[in-house]
Amino acid sequence: MSDSFCAGIKIIKHLEINPHELNNCIAIIGMPGIADVAKFAVDSLIGQLSAINLMDVIFDEYPAGAIVDDSLLSAPKAEILLWKDPKEARDIILITADAQSLTPKGIYKISNFLSEIIAQFKIKLIVALGAYPVNGKNINSKAPKIYTTSTNKDLLQDFLKGNHYERMQKGVIIGANGLIPTLAKARFNIDGLVFLAETDNIAILNEDITDLKASITLLEMLRESFTIPIKKKYSLENIENITKNLQNKRDQLEKDLETFQILDTEEKRKSLYI
Repeated sequence: MSDSFCAGIKIIKHLEINPHELNNCIAIIGMPGIADVAKFAVDSLIGQLSAINLMDVIFDEYPAGAIVDDSLLSAPKAEILLWKDPKEARDIILITADAQSLTPKGIYKISNFLSEIIAQFKIKLIVALGAYPVNGKNINSKAPKIYTTSTNKDLLQDFLKGNHYERMQKGVIIGANGLIPTLAKARFNIDGLVFLAETDNIAILNEDITDLKASITLLEMLRESFTIPIKKKYSLENIENITKNLQNKRDQLEKDLETFQILDTEEKRKSLYI
């Protein structure tokens, strides 16, 4: 394992990969944001595919605090992982993080850096995930809609021909999930598709909300549209039990945090990231 520094960014490498050994590789991005829709989807994908950790990225504009997991301390970080397709059809680079930067400048900086990493892997397509907040009354109770946009008009039109997703006409995608594919296209001519699953817009005001239904809808999209071998471990049918288990864990965490809680205006901004 080796590490290196880049102007406020520390890279901890766990495994070296020759980009020329990757087969038709795409990148899938899911950063924390509204209802953690993208984050949960990519974390689930990482677990199901048993992806290998290539590197951790520690950034000095992530929230200033240490994460405790299983009694061990770690710094907030981004992770870049690899799944090698045993059928050699399509390898996948997966990118997620514990947090997003607390400042717009920081979001641009880490997004620029991650787009450079993606370019180094010779990737031709980025698939970014996120949430699309709407009035909860308008969401289909069985399956939320998925809205999509792209950095390439022809790519978007071709993709929509064979799928039932909605075209995102206008709006702003705040945070790294939208910025990374945009910068990768501008700097390295890497095409990008962004998929946003409907979620209740109340999640913008309450960062404790996690929308598993939206995350699972994105996983189903990945399985169907990109032929990724995602198991039926998570499905819209068993979401009630999953939600109950996660809520129990959340309740216990809130009890642990009752004695120590810091909240400032900068930290509140993270709930706006899509």
